[in-house]
Amino acid sequence: MRTVAGSILIFVASGLVGPLLRWATWPPSHAPQGSGFSFDDFVYDLVLLLWPTQPLAVMEVTMGSFAAVTLSVGANALFFGIVGALAAVIARQPRKLLGFYLAACLVVFLLAFWSAGFSVAFLNVGALAVAFLLYAVLFFVVFGFASKG
Repeated sequence: MRTVAGSILIFVASGLVGPLLRWATWPPSHAPQGSGFSFDDFVYDLVLLLWPTQPLAVMEVTMGSFAAVTLSVGANALFFGIVGALAAVIARQPRKLLGFYLAACLVVFLLAFWSAGFSVAFLNVGALAVAFLLYAVLFFVVFGFASKG
């Protein structure tokens, strides 16, 4: 039970990283910077990969800014909590946990590919790699909880 609660808490807290990163780098800038590396593009894409429910905020038009942001952040925390609970349930089975992590990476890749307009040329590989690494840390921590418990 401790593993499940700890995993959910860690995942829910990490579900707030994307919104906090967006808040810390406000206002967002996603204007093309020409060729080469753009820190603004990197942060813009990384926020989306860490806050996959961010597109829910388009409901701002009908429900207002505060309600839309609250809905989007709350949905992200809930989504991450569910993923954390599922990870905790299989945490004592390393192969299943690895498979779950790889499935999560596939979903994140598809989100990044969608965000890039289904074009590999516009795929932000740096943001994708950092997101994969951050998600790997979460799954590794859950595995560590299960090993100790």
